Amino acid sequence: MTTRFTLPRFFLIIAVLCGSFACAENKPPNFLILIGDDMGVETIPCYPVGSAPAKTPHISELCANGMRFDNFWSQPVCSPTRATILTGQFGFRNGVGTPANGPSIEYPIPELPAGSAEEARDPDLPPGAGGPGMGGGMGMGGGMGANSVPEEDRDDPLNQRPSINKDAYGLPAALGADESLDYQSVALGKWHLASETNGGLEHPMIVGFDNYIGNFNGGAVESYFAWSKVVDGEITDGQTGYATTETVNDALSWLAESDADKPWLMWVAFNAPHSPYAPPPAELLSEETAAALEGAEGHQVFTAMIEAMDTEIGRLLSEIPEEELANTYVIFLGDNGSPGAMATPPFPGDRAKGQVYQGGVNVPLVITGPGVESGVSTDALANSVDLFATLLDLAGTADDARLDEVVIDGVSLAPVLTDPSADVRSFAYADVFGPQQGQIVNRKAIRDERYKIIRDLRNETEEFYDLSVDPFEQNDLLQGDLDDDAQRGYDSLEAELEELLSSR
Repeated sequence: MTTRFTLPRFFLIIAVLCGSFACAENKPPNFLILIGDDMGVETIPCYPVGSAPAKTPHISELCANGMRFDNFWSQPVCSPTRATILTGQFGFRNGVGTPANGPSIEYPIPELPAGSAEEARDPDLPPGAGGPGMGGGMGMGGGMGANSVPEEDRDDPLNQRPSINKDAYGLPAALGADESLDYQSVALGKWHLASETNGGLEHPMIVGFDNYIGNFNGGAVESYFAWSKVVDGEITDGQTGYATTETVNDALSWLAESDADKPWLMWVAFNAPHSPYAPPPAELLSEETAAALEGAEGHQVFTAMIEAMDTEIGRLLSEIPEEELANTYVIFLGDNGSPGAMATPPFPGDRAKGQVYQGGVNVPLVITGPGVESGVSTDALANSVDLFATLLDLAGTADDARLDEVVIDGVSLAPVLTDPSADVRSFAYADVFGPQQGQIVNRKAIRDERYKIIRDLRNETEEFYDLSVDPFEQNDLLQGDLDDDAQRGYDSLEAELEELLSSR
């Protein structure tokens, strides 16, 4: 089933200049990956799900003029999703099941600039906290990565949080393996995949990016207004200026200095709307939102941070030359569901980020670009792991001997981009395993077009849902007898799950 929208004039540029998966002068396409941090489908209005979405006119424009994936699954937390995109492998195969430990490094952090939103917060709160009960940040003046672990504590099972192996074959490396395409690449913003064992500050370049500009402090900036910054493996004196804005500034600077004759891959991983929660600069918000923020906290601040990110996405897209944008696949996604404290109906807080329920894994995916069916949504099943294969397919890469040596779990979504009714995978899968909130967890979920199994291997429990009539998982069918259709659905999914996990 597809849903059709209108096609405004701006995106007609793409349709006119580009044919099916080819563009001006047959130059390979560019790829712009935009990642929102902690955003379920309920957070943006072009997904008709949430009860209190943010104002996102630019993301909504992408939705209205590209393809919206309604059944896209990420992984339940940030590092695992990023690892699936970079490796094309599910977490049980690439080894990343929970947020990664960052390198144990002291990062210089500048003082908060005068007049910043956080300067005016409660003086009894730690700097960067953003408001009562709203999440934490590191202190100003210097700090260790938020998810780093001192060497003497690394043998504790609760600290065993691996990241991608140093030898993993990263997406930018695979994209650059075909020298005839001659891709240049950069990663910007949050990098939550490095560890002491996989290259530390050099990790973005190890997986194949030419450049990296952003924040290495575990999973979050210390403050959105004063934060540590790493450039190409080098620790800087830090950065003031709103982090979301600075990420887009860095993206535009890199584009200005890049080779105009070569295609590019740009990975823009916004910190927003991840904690620490603090009101963004008013100039990034509508007058209505800015006025309502005085004294606000909680979900109002969360959605304001999304709105500010949307404003900066609009600036980034508007400053890419029209011909370049016409030859660019823009891919916007969330890395996992919203945090429990920020989740809104229909997703309860205890079934949001960190969980394999829909509230933890059903996130936005919107793709625009040359040859993409415009103005539609698709029910096709899709996984974060699929972006690896999709980009290689759209780029037209030649056979790669290195790819023959590894198992790739992802499939290309390219057929769906021209035909929203196309089916490219029979199931979607997500897992979370390892330390989480002071305990060891091991949860897995698999779904097909109708049914979904959730397994908690630590607690030895199982749940089974019919998503066609129960999309928000209110009725566990295993609490009663299964009818014939449900039994067949359960047996089929169970077989898929066992086959998948036995392939490691």
